[in-house]
Amino acid sequence: MSSTALRLISISCEEGLDGVDGSARFSFRPSCSALASVSGPIAARLAAEHPARATVEVHVRPLSSVPGTAEKSRGMAIREIVERSCLLAQHPRTLIQVVVQALTNPTPVCAVSVGRVKKGSVVSVEVDIADDAVLEGGGCFAFLFGFALSGPIKGSAPPCEDVWSTYSARLGSSFDQAELVRAREVAREAAAEVWQCMKNSIRHQKMIGETQSPEEVVVKMEI
Repeated sequence: MSSTALRLISISCEEGLDGVDGSARFSFRPSCSALASVSGPIAARLAAEHPARATVEVHVRPLSSVPGTAEKSRGMAIREIVERSCLLAQHPRTLIQVVVQALTNPTPVCAVSVGRVKKGSVVSVEVDIADDAVLEGGGCFAFLFGFALSGPIKGSAPPCEDVWSTYSARLGSSFDQAELVRAREVAREAAAEVWQCMKNSIRHQKMIGETQSPEEVVVKMEI
């Protein structure tokens, strides 16, 4: 595949969704798919009315659980795009509602750097490199993790795909294909650990948020 070529993109209009005026499905490779619907202009709630234009509401929903910070951030970005694209002044005091439903799980990217460490006459590929190590080169590997992917599974992490990499030897040194494969596997295992740490961190933050009352959060923000 060319470096400028896009992955397979699929866009289709959906029919039969109840209670909406239009909808479409978008997918960018099997691991990224979403369904969007739009309703409006419809009657707006009194609190959402704007006397000079229509109000735009965007709700982004994950495949499972409730919307979090990431979904709210994406919703704000989509709302800004819709507001710039529609003639809102022609429909004052109305509401245009957009709902985006994710159809796949999110796929985070984790990148890990590796080094070619010289120990005597032997060169090994390592992730955790000592400060006094003699490097003969190295590189970086980025992996896309997601349960919708079909790549190899490392530990409790979901399948992953190698999406970007760079690896080189120091001037005067060289490496073979077997070393490159070994370096990629070392980086893949380390990236899986990074993914697990990210997941644990998010889970920990979620648990803290669930155990705190809104009053406690407000007090901490004021402090």
